[in-house]
Amino acid sequence: MGITNMDNQDILSKLSFWNKLTDREKETAVRGSVIKTYEKGVYIYGFTDACLGFVYVKRGSIRVYITSDEGREITIFHIEKDDTCILSSACALSGVSLNVQMVAENDTELLAISSGTFEKLVETNIYVKSFAYELTAKRLSDVVWVLEQILFTHFDVRMAQFLVSAYERNGSKIIKMTQETIAREVNSAREVVARMLKQFENDGIISIKRGTITIKDLNALEKIAN
Repeated sequence: MGITNMDNQDILSKLSFWNKLTDREKETAVRGSVIKTYEKGVYIYGFTDACLGFVYVKRGSIRVYITSDEGREITIFHIEKDDTCILSSACALSGVSLNVQMVAENDTELLAISSGTFEKLVETNIYVKSFAYELTAKRLSDVVWVLEQILFTHFDVRMAQFLVSAYERNGSKIIKMTQETIAREVNSAREVVARMLKQFENDGIISIKRGTITIKDLNALEKIAN
């Protein structure tokens, strides 16, 4: 069964600016939006793709990253359920530009407003413009924070922060994730991640099995993270 415009409107109505739109602007937003689904691991958006426009994640999550000339991936933030990605509409916001790539971390369903439609809403409605620039500022702040972490934070602290964050996010001391995936998340080489995890294991803080890390001493990990 196909997705109807009513489905689109139900999702759009969750956005903070929806009730500030005129009836005509609401109709424009519904007509210019589409619901898309992606399986886990599917590439969503990149340098050569047409701009998706404004994105709202209905289900699943997305990892947003940039790639260096050497092919190294740097994770800059994640888009979780009920969150939005304003950087995907950077082409519709004057003076803001950041080339990013996105991949579905889980089976994901999202609503995308086309860049042309979103640009019209930004131009005609001050509430949409305010919403857009506030979210853009937030995402750019995320990018700056990542750069600060890479440049100024010791790697043992970054690794501990990641493991604590994974525990808090999932509510489990068992983290099922490969070292390669962790390396992408903490923006380092897999070999560096492997050495640090081994050090944590030698210190009795974690235990490591293939594809799984178990936190044994959460207090010690939190002390390192802080």
